[in-house]
Amino acid sequence: MKKIWYILFTAVFFLACLVPSVGMLIAGPAPAAANEIPAAKPKLTKVDGSFNPEVLSQVQNYVSNGFFLRLEGITAWDRLCAGLFDTSANDDVLIGPDGWLFYGGAVNDISGAGQMTDRQIWCAAHSLALMQEYAESQGAKFLFTVPCGKYTLYPEHAPDYVTVAEGSNRERLEAALAEQGVNYVNLYETFTAVDEELYWHWDSHWHSRGAALAADAILAAAGNETDYFAGPFTPVQDHKGDLYEMLYPTGTLTEADYSWDPGFTFTYLSRFRSADDITIETENAGAAGSLLMFRDSSGRSLYPYMAQSFGRAYFSRQNNYRIDYVNQQEATLVVVELAERTLPYLLQYPAVYPAPVRDGAVLEGLACVESQVTAEEPDKTMEGYVKLTGTLPETAAGAVYVAVDGTVYEAIPNEGSFTAYIPAATDGQSVQVYAG
Repeated sequence: MKKIWYILFTAVFFLACLVPSVGMLIAGPAPAAANEIPAAKPKLTKVDGSFNPEVLSQVQNYVSNGFFLRLEGITAWDRLCAGLFDTSANDDVLIGPDGWLFYGGAVNDISGAGQMTDRQIWCAAHSLALMQEYAESQGAKFLFTVPCGKYTLYPEHAPDYVTVAEGSNRERLEAALAEQGVNYVNLYETFTAVDEELYWHWDSHWHSRGAALAADAILAAAGNETDYFAGPFTPVQDHKGDLYEMLYPTGTLTEADYSWDPGFTFTYLSRFRSADDITIETENAGAAGSLLMFRDSSGRSLYPYMAQSFGRAYFSRQNNYRIDYVNQQEATLVVVELAERTLPYLLQYPAVYPAPVRDGAVLEGLACVESQVTAEEPDKTMEGYVKLTGTLPETAAGAVYVAVDGTVYEAIPNEGSFTAYIPAATDGQSVQVYAG
């Protein structure tokens, strides 16, 4: 009898082990969870017909990310860990003592472990100053703003073991922006002045009331007084938080968002699919001016208020800010919105616009430094311009200039490198680089 039970147990065990793979063959791969990108099907050959040496690793990735009941298993395990141990089994999501969810990837930034160097802070601020200079030279006002993370605004709801360090990247950048005269909208001051929770508990972003408050602050800095935050709003229980979906991909709970009752009257000029579109174009016959706005995921609920306030608006999620679009869009206002934890993007993705020409006198007292310069053709929308990139010595400080055929341009600075778009045909060999 005992032997029969052993055989039965073994059979059930092996049948259970077959469920993920057999189920995948029958039902197809499991859908991607939250912000995951579905794994591509493995291919035995490359496009040119030759053998694909990566096929086995592709099979492993395809199966591990698409086996049957994967999302159900993730949800069950995370619920077990949360229920028994009050903790998350997902490194990307942290659970606060009262059930609030926080993005784990932001811990380095707020704890001080991921602090930018002083040179990086200066370069980020100066890059924004150069963007502002170009926008203003084309007749547009320029604004930069930073949506604060939940750890910054609501530390009382964060896990006890997470420490919010003083002197964050945002705070240090704010000081550098003030020194360099960049028009900055301080949303930390705006949100802490309101005694109301304006971020979702299970999402990393502000909800629509929070976005309305941010829009009012940005527009006020542009000289356009609005009061979207006053509403009225109607709560709508339909939002599934991004952090909640990451933790419980098959969960069904939702939070309240808020519908702005007066209703938006702008219309879409481009084909609109979702608020995550790379570009969104709108028009509003009842408003004036033209907006060019670079935004991230915080712009999902922010862009409708901004679109409502301008005759034309162009929203972009490109990481390399195309500031040169200011002419194409006939923009009267350029806004750059970038989340607190992604401030290093200002250095990782240099903006695109013609490098400003400087008087040769700026080179006085500066050393001509050794640099490995590369010249490459940029996006064809910058026809006639060459993208120069080059290295800088560790001792480089302050602004960076490149001299080409007797003309001096100021480059976008970075720690150890620079970028410049110049209207000249060059192979990079005749370029002289100057830095303090």
